[in-house]
Amino acid sequence: MKIYISADIEGVTGITHWDETEKSKSDYQKFAKQMTDEVKAACEGAIKAGAKEIW
Repeated sequence: MKIYISADIEGVTGITHWDETEKSKSDYQKFAKQMTDEVKAACEGAIKAGAKEIW
């Protein structure tokens, strides 16, 4: 099974305002880490479900 994951910071859990998606804002780093953690979790779940390739 091959998996393609597309992620953008606007869809991260906890984002409630566009300002939080701008690199110059104070919360950006927190949400960038959250996005990384969410994509990592999706990859780990896909591997456990039998994915052989993740793009």
